[in-house]
Amino acid sequence: MRLLRVELDRFASRTLIRLGVAGVLVVCALAVVNAWQAASPPSQGELDQARVYHEQALTDWEENGERYVADCREQEAADRETAEDPELVDYGCDTMAAPELASWLPPTPSFDRDTTALLSSLAILFVLAPVLLAGSFVSAEFSTGAIGNWLTFAPRRVRVYLSKVLAAGLATIPVAAVGVALVLGGSWVAYRSFDTVEAGGPTDLSSPVHVALRIVALAPVFAVVGAALGFLARHTAAVLGVLLGWLVLVEAILVNQVDWLKRWSLVTNVDAWVQGGAKYFTTACTTTATGQSCTGVPHLLSQTDAGLLLGAVAVLLALVGLLVFRRRDVA
Repeated sequence: MRLLRVELDRFASRTLIRLGVAGVLVVCALAVVNAWQAASPPSQGELDQARVYHEQALTDWEENGERYVADCREQEAADRETAEDPELVDYGCDTMAAPELASWLPPTPSFDRDTTALLSSLAILFVLAPVLLAGSFVSAEFSTGAIGNWLTFAPRRVRVYLSKVLAAGLATIPVAAVGVALVLGGSWVAYRSFDTVEAGGPTDLSSPVHVALRIVALAPVFAVVGAALGFLARHTAAVLGVLLGWLVLVEAILVNQVDWLKRWSLVTNVDAWVQGGAKYFTTACTTTATGQSCTGVPHLLSQTDAGLLLGAVAVLLALVGLLVFRRRDVA
């Protein structure tokens, strides 16, 4: 416990970490500005412009609506003749109707929906920031040579390792808590100020609160990942390189090329954990008389499965970091 208290003090005293925390809070403050913009009802100018566009579309429908429906049915019939399963070809021709004004109006503000989406979009921030903060906290000990001096005072490497990893995990919890509380509270004040809290229907406060709590729970998990990477890479730039390499090469390129990797994607699992479940799509292709036909097949990833995977990855990396630290020279 004494080692842990010392490491928490060291974590809080580093200038780079303080700057990182300030950056996280600045991003959260900008998110609150976005919430204020989303909470404001449409102006009279926007309403007038929407009515103009609606009248133009309505006039076009009155003149050409029957032809649009006929063209739709003709194309639907042609595609059904070449499809393997004609029943699956349905273009909704019978539901085509005159355009409604609501289609041109800005979306109705909804505290529940908009704040949940805003917090979900910030989840990646509370994944990357803990990794970088914890990684820089540990790797700085190696790049400056301080870890060698520290081991002369506390020669038990397992205790030193655990104290640093636990300190990194615990220290990111208040950062995440303050960040999401700033966004959640600022959004509530914004919607209350414009009197649009319930403009989109009854408000369920539990939804954004649950998302906020899941984000807070996510931060220490990735702080452990960052600390383990710090012990393995031993330099902040190397930790940043590993993180960027994974995001670009794996998440942005490889996952989009190999369908079965989508289930194990970091982004997919983070979304599933934060949102209480997420859909991802794989591609299924068949050969028809007109050539190859591909469709997207939806799959549901549960919050529990995502949480277990993220936790297992953090534990595995922590164990690998411990084994390397115990056997590797610190010089």
